[in-house]
Amino acid sequence: MSDSTIFNVNIYNPEDGSSKLTNCISVEEKIDLKDKLSVIRNHIVKDKKLDSDKARLAFCTKDGARMVDSTKFGVYLRMVQGSSAKETEEKKETEDTTYNIYLESNGAPKEKKKAELSEQAKALLDSKLDMDLVAKKPELITAALKELSINYKHESFQAATGGAVVTGATMSERDWAIVLRNTHFLNGQRVVFSKNANGSRSFSRIDRAPFPAFKVKGRPMDPLDLADGSITVKEEYRIPHYVTTDDSYVNVYETASALSSSMAASSFSQMDIEASAGGSLFGASLSVKAGFSKNESSALASSSSSSTRSMNITYNFPRVVLHLDHRGLELTDDCKKMLAGVKDEESLIRFHHDYGHFFAGNVQLGGRLFASEQFSSKSAASSTETANAMKVAASASFSWGAFSASASYSRETNDASSKSNTSSQMSSSLSWEAQGGDTILCNNPPQWCPTVKPFQNWRVINQKDVMPIGDFIGSFPDYTHIPQKFEKIMEASKKLVPCKFRLRALDQPGVKNEYYGFRRDSTENRLENVLDKYEEALLEKEGSSSSEKSRVVDHIQELRARVREDSFTDRYTEWVGIHKYDQSCDFEVEVETVLGTKPQLQLNQPYFIYNRLRNSYLAADTYGSYRKWYFAYLFYCRRARASRWVFRENGNRTKEGPIAHGTEVELTLLDDNNQPVGFVQRFMHDKSTLMVSKYGVEDGKDLTVSHDSTVEYL
Repeated sequence: MSDSTIFNVNIYNPEDGSSKLTNCISVEEKIDLKDKLSVIRNHIVKDKKLDSDKARLAFCTKDGARMVDSTKFGVYLRMVQGSSAKETEEKKETEDTTYNIYLESNGAPKEKKKAELSEQAKALLDSKLDMDLVAKKPELITAALKELSINYKHESFQAATGGAVVTGATMSERDWAIVLRNTHFLNGQRVVFSKNANGSRSFSRIDRAPFPAFKVKGRPMDPLDLADGSITVKEEYRIPHYVTTDDSYVNVYETASALSSSMAASSFSQMDIEASAGGSLFGASLSVKAGFSKNESSALASSSSSSTRSMNITYNFPRVVLHLDHRGLELTDDCKKMLAGVKDEESLIRFHHDYGHFFAGNVQLGGRLFASEQFSSKSAASSTETANAMKVAASASFSWGAFSASASYSRETNDASSKSNTSSQMSSSLSWEAQGGDTILCNNPPQWCPTVKPFQNWRVINQKDVMPIGDFIGSFPDYTHIPQKFEKIMEASKKLVPCKFRLRALDQPGVKNEYYGFRRDSTENRLENVLDKYEEALLEKEGSSSSEKSRVVDHIQELRARVREDSFTDRYTEWVGIHKYDQSCDFEVEVETVLGTKPQLQLNQPYFIYNRLRNSYLAADTYGSYRKWYFAYLFYCRRARASRWVFRENGNRTKEGPIAHGTEVELTLLDDNNQPVGFVQRFMHDKSTLMVSKYGVEDGKDLTVSHDSTVEYL
């Protein structure tokens, strides 16, 4: 026998009986005609000389008669050549022996002709779009996401079909390598920031990390993928674990922040988008788990503040779902090296920037059409609760064969209360963005849909099971220590630092650009005026007899003496109120930071509020309360007498998480048990002096009127 044997691999097509030469494979091992076909298969498959899509095929003759792998090679040659193959052994040793072998194709169905759109469909595609308002309770607040009610039906969005069906089972290792290069599904996700002129950072976008932390682990071919039960393939192929999923669906949801909108455009699941708007990203603390560099956590939270909302709609046409975990993946060599070099804060930040902050364990590939339309919404409501919700229905019509379906949408307004009004505005047309498929056809959905079938056109259209990349690496057997290693580095970087901010008062008619401040003016006597009005109110409500009036007067006199003391208002010259900005408006609280992140306030986190100009802390004195009357004025003092305060988001008092720049908050007083008692409001007679209104008391009943402020970081 010669030192080298050539196998001409021909693929037989059972559809038309034709054969096509696809591979010429050189084998150095000795070939014996007594060898079984399974041995020949192992020779031509070894070192992946034959791709996985062909390695799984059954041997056959020129005419397509299938041969099992237990057949001896000499018998197979006689079946193929029609004569004895022994003469091949008599060739000179210097000559290469060449054999023709045949493998039976899976016989994929021929491409079907694409159906044309019906006249009804064409007419409807030309129709105008409008909107449908339905009664719901979105209560959409800053950095919060609500899924809106929709009346879409799956059958209303069927497209004309065409082209051969491509599934994961028909794809080779080379095909999956193309999908990997096109989608980069093994690259983590990182959060990108832009640097501002003042040195701070603003959230920019979410994108793929530049380097993959993982690669697909080689695995034996699944027996179900083999053409015949007698076939055994020893070679391992790098094919990810997948499940074929091709149920199309439509999603409609609303976003109200740059972060959540970027996540929506980056194909994250709606659950993860919703969690990010609530102060966490994929279930992780923005500062502790993600390992963002300096100022980046603050920039993330700041991105949550938005005066406009976006309505998002996606047509999703998935093909496969990839399940990515330690059983099917392994770390790349470069990632292993960089991981070993993570020793401190700086190296950890570099690792996150190269390999991402997060990784998705569930990735859906296919195609989708995505549209996002900004709209503004203004609502006015009395004490009677008002609820209005908006949904968008995209006017579309797709047909398939004799079936046609249509969908259009109407406009209506529903008010939950006649005392409230809501107005919303949105443009009447949508501009589509295609991810996957032939993106040139993005604004022609019926023609775009069939272009999703080729695997070369697949893209990532949904990502779930997202977690910090350190935690994901920790799920690998040899790297269980990584999460703790990252945590120790972050713990070592924790510092107590001052968080500087102002509280900008909401504008009043004719009055703008005013702030909370520790005021001092010997000509104002603010608290004296407050006590005068308080005495009048008590005498009116409680002074039903001369004895009652006497008790009220005594109480007020005692209160006046207390308030005048140096330790409270220094003869009425000091008060806490709203006025033009000066240094008494600059406040500080102590916060804990990780990895050098910019200090940031947290919702429902107790604080002592300090002003450097006065060298004092904010406090509230409730001594003046009388029977059912709750009375609390604000003053400033030394730390030992200071009150504890929390910031609560307007409209969502239980919400926790970072406070974005510009967020509207209630400044809330805590009692000795750290329980919320009341929140800061304006004194109703001068609209400037600040007091505490107890929860449950209507405006005006305690001499205060509703008021909030917005946080501005310095």
